[in-house]
Amino acid sequence: MIKLKRCFVFTILAMFIIGSCAFKAHAQERLERQFRVLFISSYSYSNATVPDQLEGFKKGMEGINSDITYEFMDSDKYYGAIDIQNFDKYVKYKVFSARDYDLIAVADDTALRYAINNRSVMFPDLPMVFMGINNKTEAVTAAAMKNATGIAESPDFEGNYALMRALFPERYHMVVVLDSSVAGQGDYVEFMKFRENHPDLQYNIVNTSYYTEEGLKEVFKELGEKDIILFLDFTTDGEKNNYSLQNAADFISDNAPQIPIFRLSSANIEHGVFGGISYSNYEAGKIAGETAKRILNGESADSIPLQTNTLTDTYFEQGVLDKFGIKYSQLPSDSVILNEHWHFTRFYRENRAISNLMFVILILLEIMIAILYYTGRHRKRMLRTDFLTRMPNRMKVIEDMNQAIGQSQDYGLIMLDVDHFKDINDTYGHNVGDEVIVGVGQRLKKLADKNLTFARLGGDEFCGFFTKPDHQKARKICEEILESTKKPFNTSKGDLKLTVSIGCAMYPLDTDDSENVLECADKALYVTKGKGRNGYTLFNGVN
Repeated sequence: MIKLKRCFVFTILAMFIIGSCAFKAHAQERLERQFRVLFISSYSYSNATVPDQLEGFKKGMEGINSDITYEFMDSDKYYGAIDIQNFDKYVKYKVFSARDYDLIAVADDTALRYAINNRSVMFPDLPMVFMGINNKTEAVTAAAMKNATGIAESPDFEGNYALMRALFPERYHMVVVLDSSVAGQGDYVEFMKFRENHPDLQYNIVNTSYYTEEGLKEVFKELGEKDIILFLDFTTDGEKNNYSLQNAADFISDNAPQIPIFRLSSANIEHGVFGGISYSNYEAGKIAGETAKRILNGESADSIPLQTNTLTDTYFEQGVLDKFGIKYSQLPSDSVILNEHWHFTRFYRENRAISNLMFVILILLEIMIAILYYTGRHRKRMLRTDFLTRMPNRMKVIEDMNQAIGQSQDYGLIMLDVDHFKDINDTYGHNVGDEVIVGVGQRLKKLADKNLTFARLGGDEFCGFFTKPDHQKARKICEEILESTKKPFNTSKGDLKLTVSIGCAMYPLDTDDSENVLECADKALYVTKGKGRNGYTLFNGVN
């Protein structure tokens, strides 16, 4: 019994190991093998939509080893019975010769119809991914088929209509241009669904397949100020003339030059087209490529639902914007302007990372400059400020004197000493001496005005610098100083009474030499001290 249990366990373990190895081998095989994809496009590569579709599809397929064969029906030029038969023979020859495709991808309505009609014969078991299908009914029908899924084209009728009304409110009549092609029929169905939501919409349909070339010219030339064009499809006219998208745009804009032309796809073709909120063929192709990659990696196509999301980019052409007087600020914020004028806003949008870095650098530079400026000012102020009294110091007085001398300006100087200051220091200590100096400075600052500045020169020496000097003004200042210092000074050792001695000299009243005023004021100060202190002397009174 025990041996039987052991045998059973070993059997389960062996099966697990074998299964794991098989799974790894299968996964490795998928990574290493090259998948073959047949891509059938309704149009030729010269069609404006096709390059974006193919580029997006290849982008979506990145990360998987694939070989994509492209076949172009060129149906916007060759869509007769014989044309279809010739294309059918060519493709069947390739498919029946190889018969080793892993997936089929089709782009736009004509290619989808062809694939559906020939699927049971040419590729009955192949998964199918489609994109760019204008007729949603056909897209839903195709997605309901076994092993098929894709993306229905969902043009933004509502967004473009709102944009038309916002930019051109006076143009209330919509002229819808389309043709009788498969894509045109699909667009007609979708427009009529949109029309049901806007019963008051005034419009008329211009089906280019029913008009001669001259008839179309007359139709477009008759349009006026109330009209606006919604250009959906125009690949042929009633005379079987074929038009590329660019040719059709030129035809309409040449014959209706004063009418704005909106597009719901390939709005970036220029050629007189105003622009519009455009279906993104690149994004649709990319999603289709990603879907194909999921299927090739083992996911069932039936488990991937039909995608009908609106995929858009917004384009406008600068020359047409200028013609109709539309400014960038009136457009959606994500708009791409073709041939846009150069300006700073454009540079910022196109170089956002560099621009943001430059802004950060400029802001940092401004901050640094501001810091340096205010630091410099503070340093300069500190160099010219007495630390103890917070008054201007000797350097500031000398600068003021030099400035006055340089400008040949009249000025006066007052020299002031605290009487017997050494005795205060010796008796009460240097702390009290500092308190006295601060007190004197505070009283002098109260006397200052725009024409009179006081400074501390050092120790107990103070100086007053004043402009527009005369003897009366000098006496008035000296007397105010004496009066202000009469009141006792409050110190940590109690109230102290003190006196000051003052000397004053003025240029040019007392000396012809503007650089000799300080010396003259000093002499007047010593005269005061010689007279017993507690007073003032004007230099003109010195013998």
